[in-house]
Amino acid sequence: MGISIVDPSLSIERLVEQAESQFFDRKSGRLAARDFSHHLSAFANASGGLIVIGIEDDRRITGVTDDQENTLRQAAFDFLQIPPEYRVEVVPCLLASGDEGRILLFHITPSINEIIKTKNGEAYLRVGDSSRKLNAEMLASLEYSKGIKSYESKIVDDATIEDLDEELMHEYSHLLNPTVGSPLELLKGRGLIKEKDGLLRLTVAAILLFGKNPTQFLPGARVRFLRYDGTTAEVGERLNLIKDVTIERPLHLLLTETRNLLESQMREFQHLSRDGTFKRIPEYPAFAWLEGLVNAVAHRDYSLQGDYIRITMYDDRIEFSSPGRLPSIVTVDNIQTTRFSRNPMVARVLSDFGWVRELNEGVKRIYTDMASFFLDPPVFSEPNGNTVLLVLRNNIAARTIRRTQKAVFKTQWNTLNPLDQEIVYLIANVERCTPRVLSELTKKSRPTITSHLKALVANKVVIEHSTSPRDPTKYYTLP
Repeated sequence: MGISIVDPSLSIERLVEQAESQFFDRKSGRLAARDFSHHLSAFANASGGLIVIGIEDDRRITGVTDDQENTLRQAAFDFLQIPPEYRVEVVPCLLASGDEGRILLFHITPSINEIIKTKNGEAYLRVGDSSRKLNAEMLASLEYSKGIKSYESKIVDDATIEDLDEELMHEYSHLLNPTVGSPLELLKGRGLIKEKDGLLRLTVAAILLFGKNPTQFLPGARVRFLRYDGTTAEVGERLNLIKDVTIERPLHLLLTETRNLLESQMREFQHLSRDGTFKRIPEYPAFAWLEGLVNAVAHRDYSLQGDYIRITMYDDRIEFSSPGRLPSIVTVDNIQTTRFSRNPMVARVLSDFGWVRELNEGVKRIYTDMASFFLDPPVFSEPNGNTVLLVLRNNIAARTIRRTQKAVFKTQWNTLNPLDQEIVYLIANVERCTPRVLSELTKKSRPTITSHLKALVANKVVIEHSTSPRDPTKYYTLP
């Protein structure tokens, strides 16, 4: 049963069980008011969200006392230069002790034009499930970014409630709480629908997420997929474009259809596993390309309506091009460790649908998953100053399908010692695998690696490619 007027999807069970995230935090009623003000600053400076007061870290409901409630309600005025916009709800509940009590819900709105700072000038930012203090450089960048009003909250004048996909709205509300009565109330609670002049008005975020036809109002809200035969895009008589698909849907469905399209285009290659057998693996780790797609959709600059998201696939790479610069304090250099959402309302709904990753797992895991496939690291760039480009390379030269010798090699594999197995495993999966690379990856000395390689070559387990015994470009492959 819903307990909140602001967010009808909430229930006591959900407040207890939900994982802490970019948009949600639980705190004890014993939290000091000064510390609470830091979390208010962090949520307001990032994507907004909900802080529940009266639930312990071990998820026991201990509630709040009268004194605690008064102190926490005054925290924003006592410790912050400018109080953020938020709404407090008092929710009666049964405490872990068996007594009746209450918890507090602080619904915090993202601060659009102001940095919410403490009275001593400090500012915080919600990143994943933690509230982080900003250093001087990050604070300056955030101040610059906050000078631009959020485009996603802009009201679309010509749009009406009839332009929303009712079935999709019901799917969303049922996902959060099957007992929610009106999906419109839920969307109002998320800030997607606003009341103006006595009428319900749709924001850009509402059109993007739940519009029947988002491109009717936002022409650039689409994804175009291009597939080329080869490693370059040719034109004229040498045109090598073999697939060109444009997808125009509300974002949850757009992501679903684009994911299915990309899955259908992914090839498979033979890969030597650590048990000595050859197995089929996709040319890219699934998480890496899916996260590239989701980031392009969730964090693009939708105010740039003259452009759209492009996904271009070549034989040796896939490129994700998203309109707009990296948001706020995020840079190409810190993208693995820093998170900031240009479109917090969009990101929150996509997170509810299960698309947006929390705790900075997304970008960091692209790097680790690519490494686990022995592929080059992802490359993020801003090629023209107003576009974010992600390039994933598949190292096709090292992934030619092997059609023979699987059973024979399995027999050889069982005769190898553990270090020889590791060496063969690396040679099979690393392009132009040199003694230096083997030494670095196995943490063994060069003389040790050289000795094992000589034996493997003599036994025809691997092949040496060199022009002389001391050839510095020497590398090894499987037969």
